[in-house]
Amino acid sequence: MNSDPKHNDALGLSMLPFVMRELAATVMKRKSLPLEDALFYIYSSRMYRSLLDENTKLWYQSTSSLYDDLEKEKAGEKERNDSPGVLLFLMFCVENYREAKKMSAEELLVCFVRHGVFEFLRENYEMLHTQDTCYILDSITAYIRKKRR
Repeated sequence: MNSDPKHNDALGLSMLPFVMRELAATVMKRKSLPLEDALFYIYSSRMYRSLLDENTKLWYQSTSSLYDDLEKEKAGEKERNDSPGVLLFLMFCVENYREAKKMSAEELLVCFVRHGVFEFLRENYEMLHTQDTCYILDSITAYIRKKRR
């Protein structure tokens, strides 16, 4: 048995397309979604980020187990009701960042989800919502830049 970490990382990366094929097909079937929507449903989850982490070895779980984990996560997100003030702040950030960076709505959403910007904004709402637009946008930009490293 090869215990070389590079070998194990390569194994996980080579398994990921197979796992994603099955998971995407399951999401498409059970939720009656087209491929693009099913992929967004998966890619916007913490479960997917865990799949990318070779240390979790999550790709060894069955498709039904992964799907169940995904549904539990999504159900928990639905239960979280942002207050009107937080929701307004999130939409303010989305629209101002999109305009400042000249991004499409789709590009912005993928970027914010990929880098966990919505969580960052929620966690820092109390401090950020009192700041001016330039400070907020600079904070988001710095956060995304840090996450890309």
